[in-house]
Amino acid sequence: MLRVTSAAFLAMTFDDDVRYELVDGEIVAQAPPLPVYSSLLHAFACCVGDALAHRRIRTGKPYHALTKAAVRVPFDADHNSRLADLAVTCEPFDPESPYTTAPVLLAEILSPTEEKAQRAKLHAYAAMPSVREILFLDSRAIRAELHRRDADNFLPAAPEVLEEEGRLVLETAGLDMPLAELYRDLGF
Repeated sequence: MLRVTSAAFLAMTFDDDVRYELVDGEIVAQAPPLPVYSSLLHAFACCVGDALAHRRIRTGKPYHALTKAAVRVPFDADHNSRLADLAVTCEPFDPESPYTTAPVLLAEILSPTEEKAQRAKLHAYAAMPSVREILFLDSRAIRAELHRRDADNFLPAAPEVLEEEGRLVLETAGLDMPLAELYRDLGF
């Protein structure tokens, strides 16, 4: 089987609305998102965007959020291009760059049809030295899993699990809010 390179993948145009990732040289289609996924991603991106705007004012650093961010993972980068639902970075904005190269936060909205593939990204994201936090938001219940590097730069074996009464605290984005607030309009 011929493996596609990241450069060739990025040069491709697709004549449909399907989202694609490059996984070990294979082009992989993602299922179309359900409305709950889109609504949750929008709510999360708005909250993160607001928090980052305040952080930019306080620190002067160019923090910004990217939805559907192309991420180039460090292992076999010539054959892997992952698509994060949301990435936070403080690298200078380059409208010509196809990737975010130094994200500090990567988030995925877990959907029933794509959950296995989304969870498989944990190891790829954890291999990126810049990544401090990896968040999985559940699209079926008020629930989140937060993987955060400790003081020794290690990810704990188990994530911090947040449920309906929990607070979502993302150090990388300067966000501190009730988790349930993200789900307010979803009818859970």
